[in-house]
Amino acid sequence: MGALTRCTIDGVRVRAVSLVGLGLLAIVAAYTLTFGGPALLLGLEMLVPTAIGVGLVGYGLRTDAATGAEQAAIVTITSCTCGALVALFCLCSLVLLSVRTAFSGGFAQPVINASSTGLAFGAAIGHVYAEFSQQYRENERLSRAVDASMDGIAVIVDDRHVYANEAYAGLYGLSDGDALDGQQWCTLYTTESQRRIEREVIPALSDRNYWRGTLTGTRTDGTTFPQDVTVSTLEDGYVVVARDISDQRDREQRIQVLNRVLRHNLRNAFTVIRGHANMIGERNPELKARHIQPIRAEIDDLLATADKARGVERTLDRHSNAERITATEAVRRVTDRALSTYPDADIVSRVEDGGAESSTPTVDDTVVDALNELVDNAIEHNTATRSGEAVATDGNGRPDASARSGERPSVEIGATTVESEFHTRLEFTITDDGPGIPATERRAVLSGHETALDHGSGLGLWFVNWIVQTTGGELSFIDRHEGGTTVRLSFPDTSDVAGHDTDAVSGH
Repeated sequence: MGALTRCTIDGVRVRAVSLVGLGLLAIVAAYTLTFGGPALLLGLEMLVPTAIGVGLVGYGLRTDAATGAEQAAIVTITSCTCGALVALFCLCSLVLLSVRTAFSGGFAQPVINASSTGLAFGAAIGHVYAEFSQQYRENERLSRAVDASMDGIAVIVDDRHVYANEAYAGLYGLSDGDALDGQQWCTLYTTESQRRIEREVIPALSDRNYWRGTLTGTRTDGTTFPQDVTVSTLEDGYVVVARDISDQRDREQRIQVLNRVLRHNLRNAFTVIRGHANMIGERNPELKARHIQPIRAEIDDLLATADKARGVERTLDRHSNAERITATEAVRRVTDRALSTYPDADIVSRVEDGGAESSTPTVDDTVVDALNELVDNAIEHNTATRSGEAVATDGNGRPDASARSGERPSVEIGATTVESEFHTRLEFTITDDGPGIPATERRAVLSGHETALDHGSGLGLWFVNWIVQTTGGELSFIDRHEGGTTVRLSFPDTSDVAGHDTDAVSGH
């Protein structure tokens, strides 16, 4: 009810300008009917009021569709005020004139012309005021937003600062952006970065009006720091958005060093340890069974984890160059690999179109890596058969396929196109009959961070979640009543490929 009332009031305000114009036209009609006279004379006398009345009506209608009630209210008030003041001034002047000169002519026609002129003049003043007020408010909102931004923002004209927010000034050890007014932009960077600005930034702004990269800034105390800089052109200059990435650069360096240590140093150390363990096992069969085999199994598990980490890195790095494939192709690739890798497991696949008619949804082919990881996890950690018998494990805690008895572990690989009123989603599911995924691992992956209580036992689920996030999807887990888990990967349909087809493959 409140919204309806507000809309009604706004509509009345918007029509007020047109009502003023209609009122003026009504006065013109009343004058014509009252005083009469030759048509040519009446036309000349009422030409100005009629034109202004029609103009006010048209302005009111245009304001209704274009700018809204606030501007119409301002224009109406200023127009009526000026019209009344000018009409009163004209009437007073005519009265004084009649007293001094004994003038006894009619006052109606001059007052109507004067008031209509005042209405037009007031409408013009109100329109200009409303326009400037709106622009001022928009500039104020933009200024407050820029000032509150945590990123450094500066406006550069003729290579000199004309504006800088506090965050931008703080990058260089200054407390106020006014301290940079008039200072050349390039002087805030090292000599090498200044050369890069001349060599790369300026030509890029001329060609495509945009540049983004890393430059090295210089603080007032002489220290330097890396910046992530974005430069965009304006009509008479350009705007610079800068961010200190010192912490990010330090983290990257630490990760690179740790990565090198894990890849080379530890791998070499494990190779030496495994060699000595093999020699001890050859000389003492009893030690080999009791101690050497577990040592070798742990070493192999750690090396496999390191190899998986390299695979994760390669997969995530190629995301920007990933190919688009259909759900049928993705399921086929995962199924073919599972059938060849796990001949002792039952692999079933299913693809449903979900009623989609417009196109064949596609996803990044990196999703195949995520599905492969889920299939590996489902089979390798299935430590019980469907009949409930325990299954022997190898040295890595994984099920020993040779020791299985009874029914084999099963995995279903599914894909469904889900249509809704506003969008289409492509959902992949991996369903197993294993012991399920621990709740602590699920919480750690879905929340995006690990704690002492909620943490994972490896990289697998993290790898899956990273791929899902980088491709704009969602990850969820569903417990099955009959045992096992369904992992769902849901992705928005961003394909433009015409046509649609479905397929399904299955194997045992």
